[in-house]
Amino acid sequence: MNKNKIFFIGSVEIGYSVLETIYQVADVDTIITLPFSRETTTSGFINFEPLAEKNNSSIVRAGNTNTKEIISLIKLAMPDLIIVCGWQRLICEEILNIPRLGTIGFHSSLLPKYRGRAPVNWAIIMGEKETGITMFYLTPNADDGDIIAQKSFPILMNDDCNTIYKKSAKAGQELIKQYLPFILTQTAPRIHNPSKSYPSYPKRTPEDGEIDFNRSALDIYNFIRALTKPYPGAYFFDNNGIKYIAWKAIILMNNSDEKKDKFIFDTLDFKIQITEYEEVTK
Repeated sequence: MNKNKIFFIGSVEIGYSVLETIYQVADVDTIITLPFSRETTTSGFINFEPLAEKNNSSIVRAGNTNTKEIISLIKLAMPDLIIVCGWQRLICEEILNIPRLGTIGFHSSLLPKYRGRAPVNWAIIMGEKETGITMFYLTPNADDGDIIAQKSFPILMNDDCNTIYKKSAKAGQELIKQYLPFILTQTAPRIHNPSKSYPSYPKRTPEDGEIDFNRSALDIYNFIRALTKPYPGAYFFDNNGIKYIAWKAIILMNNSDEKKDKFIFDTLDFKIQITEYEEVTK
């Protein structure tokens, strides 16, 4: 095990997976993660305590790393390296300047493509056939630091946001295992990230999830699978104004594909059938 002091910041499943792999290479002194009060409002929230206890790491719960309290805690501890994965908030410059080896982050796209919020969801919505994960040095701005390494993988027709996150987590594990030793010896690559030449994508909210059946069947299929669990889901209203969440759909290329179900809709081209759904009763 190395003698460098490492802090980890994360709150969701991909961070948990990457942290498990970090422990194979190095000790982690402290984990900063969200309080339990954020569980219901954070997609993919996971409790890091079992992993921390198993590996003798301290746990600090904070909704925001950029408070005076957390900044003072990190300054006092003086970690050599901070690793961030599965944390949806920017880390302030004051924290980024503390570790002598820098602060490393992960983004679930092939930067500079799909920088910003919800990269997995946006890649599926936009019909991409490939995406990946990027490991890079954090700066005060979103997703514009030097790239250490990337790993790509396909988006298949039967993938959804959940399966792509699993692929992203696995790829992130492979990157951290390969490159953490180089980061700790300051020999890791630093590849320029031309972030300003690509747009930054916005955060998605549940209100953005209404299905537009005037689009193509493929667009709608992509939209539904991009927003399925663990996200709030795409939604639609029936003829009586009742709201439903669409978890899964199929494109009907001909009438013989139809299953016995009431939710079959015309689109710009083919019909689409909502095969898994849930009535919103609130």
